Amino acid sequence: MAAPASTTPQGTGILEEGGAVGGDCGFLDKGVLRKTGAALMVSALPVGFDPVGSRDVFGRKAASKDLPPRCSSLILGKGLVTSRLRTVLSRLPVLSVVVLAAMAPGTTAAPAPVAIAHYDDSAEAGEHAAAVRALASTGIFLGTDCGDGKFCPGDPLSRWVMAVWLGRVAFGLNPSPDGSGRFVDVDADAWWSPFVDTLAELDITQGCRLRPARYCPDQPVTRAQMASFLTRAFDLPTAESAGFTDTVGNVHAGNIDALAAERITLGCATRPARYCPDRPVTRAEAATFLARAVNLVPRAEVVQEVEPIRELERAGDLHLVSQYTTYHYCCSARVTNIHLIADLVDGAVVNPGQRFSLNRRVGRRTSEKGFLEAGTLVNGTLVATVGGGVSQFATTLYNAVFWGGYQDVIHMPHSGYFSRYPEGIEATINWPDIDLIFRNDSSSEVLIRAEYTDTSLTVKLFGDNNGRSVAGEWKNGEGHLEVLFEGGPEARVVTAEVSERLDIVDPPSPSLVAEPEIAVGHKEYVQVAQAGWTTRVIRTIRQAGEETTRRWKITYEPRRAIIKVNPCMLDGTCRDPLG
Repeated sequence: MAAPASTTPQGTGILEEGGAVGGDCGFLDKGVLRKTGAALMVSALPVGFDPVGSRDVFGRKAASKDLPPRCSSLILGKGLVTSRLRTVLSRLPVLSVVVLAAMAPGTTAAPAPVAIAHYDDSAEAGEHAAAVRALASTGIFLGTDCGDGKFCPGDPLSRWVMAVWLGRVAFGLNPSPDGSGRFVDVDADAWWSPFVDTLAELDITQGCRLRPARYCPDQPVTRAQMASFLTRAFDLPTAESAGFTDTVGNVHAGNIDALAAERITLGCATRPARYCPDRPVTRAEAATFLARAVNLVPRAEVVQEVEPIRELERAGDLHLVSQYTTYHYCCSARVTNIHLIADLVDGAVVNPGQRFSLNRRVGRRTSEKGFLEAGTLVNGTLVATVGGGVSQFATTLYNAVFWGGYQDVIHMPHSGYFSRYPEGIEATINWPDIDLIFRNDSSSEVLIRAEYTDTSLTVKLFGDNNGRSVAGEWKNGEGHLEVLFEGGPEARVVTAEVSERLDIVDPPSPSLVAEPEIAVGHKEYVQVAQAGWTTRVIRTIRQAGEETTRRWKITYEPRRAIIKVNPCMLDGTCRDPLG
């Protein structure tokens, strides 16, 4: 979301600027107090007052050992006194008086945190919903929602919002702008600007650019950057390597390892372990990071990897029910998109009776989330769109669902056939109108795992099919399905038939596109011609002596050739024939 204008969202400021107060006791001189005043929440207390036993809004018990010895009479009402905060503040002048100031007339303050009972879309946060609800109840999100009672959990977290959330959670900030600022691209009168300035004052951020200093408030925060912000704010200790294969050599690697050691993150994928450092962190993910950091929700639990059951080794009640692999060429933009959507879906759990929507899980594919432009079939023509190529993931997931015997709620095949997919048993996806939805109509949870290489994509479904396990693939225009284990008498057994091509339709005439760079007599194919046809798919599921059958009629539209030629081919002025 774009940073709001300087007008203050509805709310009440608490503190204005004041005189210099206890520098090495965790307080700032008046030049900085304007930025962190509301973090103080301290009235004059008797010397020797012991705050041990007090609790802040997050339920964190205050202990005198958290403060320098001479400061045990002071309490930060909402924030933590971290060693980083103490170190920075210890450089400032020390006075013996702590002042609780009233709001000065005309001062524009940040909105005071107010609990938000419910977001209409909080359920879409999935496994992050508990963290969203927990932080919402503390008022951390005030002024940063996306409007209309929505949280927008799948949207990328912008840098200005990060500053507000982190400032409130880690330090209890609720400051007022003072018209000054260190970053040229931050409106000094914006209510959120002192959050940014304070994080810079505490060396938690240095901004995005120097000379002049810029903060890039509307840019998304990457997962790697989020790790560094959290590690600095909460003074996380250094840790051994977490073993993420995609963070080697990354400037944020040490902070990512620290985050993992504290079980604030387990990464984005396993086998191999990955953190996805360059992917924008979503608002929901950021909520979980913050809520775990202050123990509002449990820390991440290391789950033993569920292995395929080639040796029939069960992992609890789950085993590999089905897996499917498709292939692609290496190293293109569409492959980046395939990997990104795989990371977003990997680890999803679908409870018995629950529906899984691919669109809801992933959200809109945008460049802010890291998706690139790649080819997409639109009205029979391949055009570049952000997120192109993700239909390969939809097809791979659909085949795992199809052969696993789960209920197909909604799927739509491509309008034109691509030989990299199984004919008739494939699916496309588009935001927001074309979705892939299946229902877990079994009695066990379904765990979705997504794995990939530079040239392949595999989706695995773990559940309980009485020990039956199948694995399929589609490669070089051919497919096969292998039964890894037959399973017991209650297992679902899936078979399918795909008809021959029916009602074949010839492709329309080629479309010629003028391209001056093409030599006379030469041509360059943008898209090759392909006939259209109809095919029929029948899936039969047999279980415990009963049989259910479902049929689909799939129609592939013909596709015209699109050919780049020299412009003279279009006006008939060429002297040489088209070669």
